[in-house]
Amino acid sequence: MDIERSQLGGVRTESLALQAYWYFRRQLMAGRYKPGEKIKLKDVSEELGISATPIREALGRLVSEQALFQIDRRSVRVPVMDAERYREISDIRILLEGEGAERAALRSTDGEIDQLEAIHERLCVANDEGRAGDMMAENERFHQALCSMAHMPVLLRVIENLWLQCGPTMNAFRDYPPRAPRAKHAHLKIIAAVRAHDGPAAREALAVDISYSVNRIVSYLAEEARRHDAPTPERSPMTNGAGP
Repeated sequence: MDIERSQLGGVRTESLALQAYWYFRRQLMAGRYKPGEKIKLKDVSEELGISATPIREALGRLVSEQALFQIDRRSVRVPVMDAERYREISDIRILLEGEGAERAALRSTDGEIDQLEAIHERLCVANDEGRAGDMMAENERFHQALCSMAHMPVLLRVIENLWLQCGPTMNAFRDYPPRAPRAKHAHLKIIAAVRAHDGPAAREALAVDISYSVNRIVSYLAEEARRHDAPTPERSPMTNGAGP
């Protein structure tokens, strides 16, 4: 995990705990941590080069939001989502991200669409080169950029919270990498629809993109649940916001 010291040190407008919170939030959304993975306070404190106290506060906040669950005062774990919960989140994503895609087709600028296309190209290069972590990060960035192009900040925040829960599931693509050729990638239809200002087509293409990954991620989650025997978010032992 690489982080610039300027992000966590010498900044007076935000506390270290708040900056650490947003950092971990982004890492979870981008699939940096796997379902069932244990996060130790000591390890991340050393990795980021800051004291344990702001790390504890940041992770505690994510525990209270059910993005992580508590093991003890020194560690947390990423929940292993069950198939039913994942399918529910996917259905909600199709509804909300579909709305974002449709609005983006009507409101986005040519420059924003060019940036979206550039993100997709970086995703394809990362996939071609076998850099699964970078591919997952670019995929998350693509979806967030698309929704931001709708210029609906409330909708974007709701969608980000869904990604906070489902981001770790994208590690399925390490075990089940996409095999579709570049020319058939679902993102291309999204980009084309947005560029044509065709809202319904953008919504439909977004739904196809999300639905494409459901079965492979469900299979991955079943394997992770057997491997870790970890609690799902509904059964996770919470501490009402107390830090690890």
